[in-house]
Amino acid sequence: MNLSKAKSLDYVKTRVNLFRIPDFIYFDVTSFIDDPESILEMILKHFHEGFLIIRSSAADEDGALNSSAGEYESVLNVPADKKDLIKKAIEVVLSSYEIKGINKNDEIIIQKMITNSMMSGVIFTYDLNTGAPYYVVNYDDESGLTDTVTSGNGEYANRTLYVHRNSIKSMRSDRFKKLLASVQELEEIMNDKFLDIEFAIDKNLTPILFQVRAITNQANWLSDDRKNFDSVLNGVKLFIANRFNKISGVFGKTTIFGQMPDWNPVEMIGTRPRVLALSLYQKLITDSAWSVARKQMGYKIPTGQPLMVVLAAQPFIDVRLSFNSFLPRKLPSNISNKLIDCWVDRLQLFPEFHDKVEFEVAITSFCFDVDNRINDIIGNTLTLSEKKLFKKLLSAQTMDLIKGNGSGSLHKALEKIDSLDKINFEYRESSKQYDLINLFAMIENCINLGTVPFSILARHGFIGRAILLSLKAKGVISDAEVGQIQSSVQTVASDLVNDMKSFQLGNLSNKDFMSKYGHLRPGTYDITSQRYDQMTDLVGSIKDSNETQLKSTKFKFSSLQSNKINALLKKEGFEEIDSTQILNYIHNSIEGREYGKFVFTNTLSNILELIAKFGSNIGLNRNEMSNIPIEVLLQSAKSSNKDTMEVFLKAVSMKEQESHSSSYGVRLPQLLFDEAGVHVVPFQVSHPNFITDKIISAKCISLKGQISEVLLSGKIVLIEGADPGFDWIFTQNIAGLITKYGGANSHMAIRCAEFGIPAAIGCGEQIFDRAINSNKLNLDCLAGIINRVH
Repeated sequence: MNLSKAKSLDYVKTRVNLFRIPDFIYFDVTSFIDDPESILEMILKHFHEGFLIIRSSAADEDGALNSSAGEYESVLNVPADKKDLIKKAIEVVLSSYEIKGINKNDEIIIQKMITNSMMSGVIFTYDLNTGAPYYVVNYDDESGLTDTVTSGNGEYANRTLYVHRNSIKSMRSDRFKKLLASVQELEEIMNDKFLDIEFAIDKNLTPILFQVRAITNQANWLSDDRKNFDSVLNGVKLFIANRFNKISGVFGKTTIFGQMPDWNPVEMIGTRPRVLALSLYQKLITDSAWSVARKQMGYKIPTGQPLMVVLAAQPFIDVRLSFNSFLPRKLPSNISNKLIDCWVDRLQLFPEFHDKVEFEVAITSFCFDVDNRINDIIGNTLTLSEKKLFKKLLSAQTMDLIKGNGSGSLHKALEKIDSLDKINFEYRESSKQYDLINLFAMIENCINLGTVPFSILARHGFIGRAILLSLKAKGVISDAEVGQIQSSVQTVASDLVNDMKSFQLGNLSNKDFMSKYGHLRPGTYDITSQRYDQMTDLVGSIKDSNETQLKSTKFKFSSLQSNKINALLKKEGFEEIDSTQILNYIHNSIEGREYGKFVFTNTLSNILELIAKFGSNIGLNRNEMSNIPIEVLLQSAKSSNKDTMEVFLKAVSMKEQESHSSSYGVRLPQLLFDEAGVHVVPFQVSHPNFITDKIISAKCISLKGQISEVLLSGKIVLIEGADPGFDWIFTQNIAGLITKYGGANSHMAIRCAEFGIPAAIGCGEQIFDRAINSNKLNLDCLAGIINRVH
């Protein structure tokens, strides 16, 4: 059915039962041009009071093959009894038509304004980008206005809900059930399942229809992938069916699957990584290294449990397992079960904390405000005696770690990292044999000397930050001093920025620079991403950087602050530790974490290059190798196949690529609480982690996986994730940084704190997507606000 917006409304107004359509009339523009008085009199006669909206209905706005939706003006809140204002509003809409030239079939709709809306927005009956069978509801339930979604007004938190077309019965919300039932009726009336609908819902939960048009980009959808969609989704549901139940040897009655808690995989490998990157992340970190590290640090560990699962090619952390690994080893089972249930329930209640669970959901170490945190987070979950025991064990474990006792100490982890650094140096100086058999030793070294000690260093980093923030909470230091302490830390990122500038000025040779930083790549686990030493324009792309060397100012506590900290330590029974040791620990934990990551990613980069070279030798390019799991490559090195290696691995690559493509379009929530979440997917607005207390307004620029040739100086940079390969942006005097993913203690959060750069880390999909479509942004880190600048 190919009708204009006006004629579509006219067609359905007497046929719908569930949607209410506000009173309207329409006319063609030539009639108004020829005789505006007659049209105006018709409007005044039809509408006696209230307010009107003057809507466009251009001939090319709702074509069968393409659409110009959003290109034309609408005018709201026009008084129904003000002839001159109605005329001016019509002329505004006409002026927007004139840009392309007025068509004789262009029309204008005059409609009664809705004033009691509790929710408004737009529905696509299939995913607009992929054609996946979802009802996609983009809505505003905060402002009470009816045009915030369609106008792209960034002042209001536009939310998105994905509902599998066959799963409306799984919904719990009455307002969405009524809305989608109305949509299904409309599909039958229009005899079309591919619709774009503008709607509102009033205070009585009655759905209101403003307009309906056909979705016009169906030709861009991959039909084969849509055929496999239901089977992929069903596979996810079968996989998790029993995962929410009680599991033997694991504390807690249920779990949550999340993309950002703990090891936040989507920040490092993305939401839909290729299988080589995904399998390497599992092999090197989430299969076993994470638990080995925490066991060495004195935490409880669920034996033999992988931390990360893969659902429809998307990585998820099993939050229950993560929370288990934050419990002191000697904590009794009854207290452990209570705490895990409490923390899982808290995350479900506050899903916006999904990327900061260590600070807002679970209590994972001692800090100076631990009593308040126990009361605020745990409340009555534990008895008074149980709280005392939990605190006692937590405090003893943390103080042992600060003092450097046991296998989980900072210095022992750094010793292993230094050993790996020496191996990396020897590898760089060797003949670099690209035999696949060398993968075994490289992976073993990367795990035992890289990711296990890095996991320990990363945990120390979280403890250090928790102690730092608790000093602020106790009034010992200010917000500004927290920033000063963080910026006084000299990490490998500071070295990179300074060395990059020396490199540009000719004070550091290409050989010397690349020997230290050449392994870095934007996309640490992505074999298709170029390393620094493979780029021919590395210097040219950053030629606008400041020539001034970065220098960190050493922070010292004042005498008064030192006395307060020593008094706090004495009160907790830790007289053998003083304020100087606390400050040194905070510094060393941050520096150690960043150094550990820098070294182990060097080994990882060498692993990827070995795989790429091996693939090239047998006739497979990097893209083909990116679709081969690491376990298949390892197996190929120790057993024969009936086919040649090229034929066998090409077949594996094609199969994995097809499998990955079949899941394209599957939407899963960032937090999966139950089986229903597979079919009904809300994308809540995230609470970003704001760094510094600065306020800036600047033009913004989005970067993908490669180093940009565009100058970044003075701009707000937007990137999805964050890894060491993006540290080059800090050589360009950027005004600010916004990321889609990342936690309060993530790589880029630390970097921005170190350099004093205002940032919003981990904005989530919706805020980030609004920002990425903006030309200029105002970033107010003090107030925690990101706004478009018009």
